Amino acid sequence: MELLQEKNIHVSQRDDKAKWIIDNYSNIRSFTEHDIEKITSNYSTLIGKGGFGEVFRGVLDDEDDVVAVKRYIRGDLREEFMKEIRIHAQMSHKNIVKLIGCCIGKNRLMMVTKFISNGNLDALHNSDIFIPLSTRLGIAMGCAKALSYMHSMHLSSSSLICHGDIKPANILLDANLTAKVSDFGISKSLSGGITRWTSNVKGSIAYMDPIYYREGRVTSKSDVYSFGAVLLELIARKSMKEGGISCEAFRQACAKGKGLRELLDIEIAEECNMNILEEIAKLATKCMIVDNIKKRPQMNDVAEHLRTWIFQVRNGGHEKPAWESTLDKVHDALKKGMQSAGIFSSSIISNPQKHNFGIFRSNDVTIFTKKDISGITNNSSHLLGKSTFCNVYKGILDDNTLVAVKTYSVFSYDEDLRNSISTSITIMSKIAHRYIIKLLGHCSDADHLPILIYEYAAKGSLNDILYSKEDFPLELRLKIAVKTAEALEFLHSSAFCVIRHGNIKPSNILLDSNLMPKVAGFTSSRRIAENNNDQVASMEFAHIHYMDPIHIQSGHFTVKNDVYSFGVVLFELISRKKPVYHCHDKNRRLIPEFIRAYETAKSGKAMFDEGIMAEEDIAVLEEIGRLARECVSLEIDGRPTMKEVAERLKMIRRMKESSAMGAARC
Repeated sequence: MELLQEKNIHVSQRDDKAKWIIDNYSNIRSFTEHDIEKITSNYSTLIGKGGFGEVFRGVLDDEDDVVAVKRYIRGDLREEFMKEIRIHAQMSHKNIVKLIGCCIGKNRLMMVTKFISNGNLDALHNSDIFIPLSTRLGIAMGCAKALSYMHSMHLSSSSLICHGDIKPANILLDANLTAKVSDFGISKSLSGGITRWTSNVKGSIAYMDPIYYREGRVTSKSDVYSFGAVLLELIARKSMKEGGISCEAFRQACAKGKGLRELLDIEIAEECNMNILEEIAKLATKCMIVDNIKKRPQMNDVAEHLRTWIFQVRNGGHEKPAWESTLDKVHDALKKGMQSAGIFSSSIISNPQKHNFGIFRSNDVTIFTKKDISGITNNSSHLLGKSTFCNVYKGILDDNTLVAVKTYSVFSYDEDLRNSISTSITIMSKIAHRYIIKLLGHCSDADHLPILIYEYAAKGSLNDILYSKEDFPLELRLKIAVKTAEALEFLHSSAFCVIRHGNIKPSNILLDSNLMPKVAGFTSSRRIAENNNDQVASMEFAHIHYMDPIHIQSGHFTVKNDVYSFGVVLFELISRKKPVYHCHDKNRRLIPEFIRAYETAKSGKAMFDEGIMAEEDIAVLEEIGRLARECVSLEIDGRPTMKEVAERLKMIRRMKESSAMGAARC
């Protein structure tokens, strides 16, 4: 059964099939050849090349979104291309490279995926960068999670997916060294989980299941074999394809109880690691059993073993936390000139299941135990920040994903706060937006209030950069404003329900490693019933200087409360002054001072930050100031919607870009 036949649609023509895919997978964008030329700046940055095509770096629209564009070299591979798109489009998992869209032109076949910053695993054995055992296991874990997902019966059809070409070159690594499985060019759909047979055997021979090679027999266990080879490479730091290691050598060493240390990478072959390394080697060789394919483990069983070992290594006291010992060194090496093809050299759940690290659910929000939290945070060893009510710690998940773990003080227990946290968990588990921080999980068996686990924002918050001495150019301020407005626009028009954030302020606008904003701080958020945009709040956990005065007086909440708060943030962005600031031996309030400036001088120039007051930018700043003034209007119906705010900010940003080009020509 073909992947798309469950809808009983017969597609006879190739072009019709291409149109069908675009029309029936709403998450997949359709690009023209002209679009791709613009995205890649006429294919100016080649980042990889293989037998089927070339891969270019690109930027999507004006979204500051870096992508990878794979261009097929041969036009006669149309059927293979369509099959890859059909399979990839069905999958959504954090350890699988995201498919953004495709171009199905008359002469060109291209796909657009998310760009993964640290290249692939292919060159691991050629590097002299120290990679701890826990990090290597984390890379394996990410790949195992992806394969376990692919081999499950919970995709958009009744089929599971066999990847068919698991190898280091197809395991990409993000900034945290989290694995992302890529390249589904020879993947196959196994309807009902049954075995398929093929006479067209393709793949990389060093990682290929011998049974598949000899007989053309394809099952999910074919991927298990290939994963076993990758796992051996990770602990040996030698290449299968170059003959540096073999499964048989590891099998004999484990059977004889001697000789294993000589096969391992000397950097991790410490006495304290040997028991775990022997277990890893045994698991890898079990994955690569040839005489009886049924003896190979399932990928979810492999993931269980990996979780146990990761917990033991990270909490056994033998290694420093990975974020301190590994990532900084890797990023330093990249800055010194390593190319993006590989980080180690310059060459190119519908039914919850209990695990050591939590319960995985279909909405990707994991339930953790207190023991898990202790392991993830290394016993709360790295404090990121604290407030009256909570502490936030840095942590690392089993697949190397960096996280922020928010714990509430025992003294902050309050039933209203508990209810607000529960509401925020419900809201954040149902929404997904690129400029909203992701809730990855929570722990509800904490002694007092739930513990929340979020994606990690490497650059802190807008508050940090806004009130530091760092250079903060107007272009960056506008980008942050536009993206934050888009996030709020999404909340106010979410398909889940209309959501009022309730606590917009600079410290709740987090910044990732690329200084892209991520709206956080949902403790005061409320769902607003359809056609009822004016409801009464019970308890608020927001900063008084950002709260809408109308809300303070009436207790009623509406999405226009967020518009007011965002207006305050806009004033801060163009003035670099806090809502209450000290000037000439007096405390002054930002909003009244701006309003007074506009009423007396018809301009906000007296309030603007001197660091961004280039002559050609004054008009841009005035437009932002006028928009902010409308947002904080005490006539609530006179405030714009966040959709209108976002559109106007985009227009102002284009105005800024035009003025910059004009200044450059002069």
